[in-house]
Amino acid sequence: MTNLILHSLQPDDLKALIKDSISEALEEKIKPQQTEKEDQLIKLNEACRLLGVSSVTIHNWKRSGLIPFYRISNKIYFKKNELIQSLKKAKRNYNEQ
Repeated sequence: MTNLILHSLQPDDLKALIKDSISEALEEKIKPQQTEKEDQLIKLNEACRLLGVSSVTIHNWKRSGLIPFYRISNKIYFKKNELIQSLKKAKRNYNEQ
């Protein structure tokens, strides 16, 4: 048998309790989706728009090992968060020289 606890709450307290519970539940649902979006593969043209550079520049960075990429069949893909992190790291290294 389940333990039943009766407690009296003011309407405002009940609203706050419900609001907090709903907020926590939504945060738990949103966090995994954000991680999935960050790890989502993007195409070359999306990477160009994101970084504000041409496809030639992206290919040069790829060849030099500056940015990681993924080859699926004959197409090239990138992870958004890896692109950003790679360029931040390159910028830090450049500024240290």
